[in-house]
Amino acid sequence: MSYYVNNYMKLINYNKKFKKQIQLLFTNTIHKTCNKDYTKEQLNAWANPNIDYEVWEKRLDKTKPYLAVIDDTLVGFVEFYDDYIDCFYVHHEYQGQGVGKALMNHVLDIASKNGIKKLRVDASITAKAFFESFGFVETRKNEIKRDNQILINYSLELKL
Repeated sequence: MSYYVNNYMKLINYNKKFKKQIQLLFTNTIHKTCNKDYTKEQLNAWANPNIDYEVWEKRLDKTKPYLAVIDDTLVGFVEFYDDYIDCFYVHHEYQGQGVGKALMNHVLDIASKNGIKKLRVDASITAKAFFESFGFVETRKNEIKRDNQILINYSLELKL
């Protein structure tokens, strides 16, 4: 799968050539956009700046995320399987430019084509409003313990 969303952005299936960009996008986006909602210690527990590339490579080979690319630069990605949106991140320099909307519409498209009746996501404090803008509704507030830090996120669902 590869198609242009507009004149400059395309969505593609996972391509290993972007594996390092994915890991960097994940870590940098969390540290640069979630710092108003989480402490530095929480951010480090969530997205360790010392990236374990081997662990990530195994994960990506399994989850095969959909990628948003502009001029061969990764600007966002989403891991989506069954009815669950796992990682959903947009590069901090490309937020507010339709990348997240394009990725979400792609997920909604896949869900529709596969007869999925409900989508689930666990969203950070920072990302919660984005998902709510698509109609997701909070079902539970979570406290996740990671590296002696408590991270708050929210389970949300969207009935299709």
